[in-house]
Amino acid sequence: MYRILMLLWLLPVIPAVQAQDVAGKVSVYIAQKERMQQALFLYQRLVDTNNWHTFPVNLKLQSGDTSRYILPLQENLLQTGDLSLDNATQQPAFTNEITRAVRRFQERHALKADGIIGPKTIAALNITPEQRLEQLKCSYDDWIAATHNLKQPYLLVNIPDYTLQVIDSNKTVLKMRVIVGKKDHQTRVVKSEMTTVVFNPSWNIPRSIAAKEILPILKRNPGYLYKKRMQLFQPSPTGFVRTNPWRVNWKKVTEDTFNYKIVQRPGSINELGRIKFLFKTNVNQYLHDTPDKDLFKYDNRSFSHGCIRLEQPMALADYLLKHRSGYSDKMIAKFKTDGIPDHYIRVKKSMPLLIAYQTAWVDDNMRVQFREDVYGFERGEREHVLVE
Repeated sequence: MYRILMLLWLLPVIPAVQAQDVAGKVSVYIAQKERMQQALFLYQRLVDTNNWHTFPVNLKLQSGDTSRYILPLQENLLQTGDLSLDNATQQPAFTNEITRAVRRFQERHALKADGIIGPKTIAALNITPEQRLEQLKCSYDDWIAATHNLKQPYLLVNIPDYTLQVIDSNKTVLKMRVIVGKKDHQTRVVKSEMTTVVFNPSWNIPRSIAAKEILPILKRNPGYLYKKRMQLFQPSPTGFVRTNPWRVNWKKVTEDTFNYKIVQRPGSINELGRIKFLFKTNVNQYLHDTPDKDLFKYDNRSFSHGCIRLEQPMALADYLLKHRSGYSDKMIAKFKTDGIPDHYIRVKKSMPLLIAYQTAWVDDNMRVQFREDVYGFERGEREHVLVE
């Protein structure tokens, strides 16, 4: 306990950073940089103190329980600042104060904040300070590389956090859940500019999806395309021409020989929903609406083929068209309801966009946040490169 007390003056709260830019406002880049530097310093002290406890993977604790693991749990929560010294106990009892501290720990790790020690919370507790320090270092390096000279306002999509934020005047003015790519269809890390809003988009289905996922369905039922409001096109000397899927001998078509194009028409069942957002990139990746709203209720939301699905796409459209293009509320409402297929609208002042991969950062409440390394980048499974 003595070693913990020596650290308590450092650990409960990371002080607010008052870094100033030339205009006299807090710079998000500088503020996050200095917050992360302080977090690195604090977790280095945790490593040096060497007093972190790990727990059996099958352990379960909740309010009212007594256990020999409660005092070690309390020591961990004291070291991370989730529990204050005033609320600590000398008894092996799971108090209300420990319950609240566990909730704070869970919130910082994007876990269900129920105050109960279960498998997921144990997994987070069993990650050592050495591992957390490396996580902070990776995120710090990525943040410095990606955000240097990033101008406000900007859009920030953080892949491991499954969120999109609009940062304007050093404040988060819009935040929503997102769905990102599966591990085998990863969303790319990108620094770019948002340039275009498209209402009532068609979906030009990538060949990889058409050949791998739709072709097996067509072999069983060519009527699938009609049901999904999809149109089939085949190559001709003058370009792609529409053709009847019932007239194709699908048994002879393989994934390698598939040379058709499939387009899903705009509508309520279109996989892109009612709107998509385009940015400058050489990667086939964009942001869009989705008809599958139920997927946003899950904590782990890596379900897509690489594009980013938005929980509140119309709210983002409102911001871009009003604040970056100068359209009135009446005109924006007209865009949403006029039903023009593939209605492209240029964002007059293109908006900086950063699709980042940050598993650790310090939030506006000065709490160190950690997220799961969903793609294994920090374990070295694949190098992630910033696309500009």
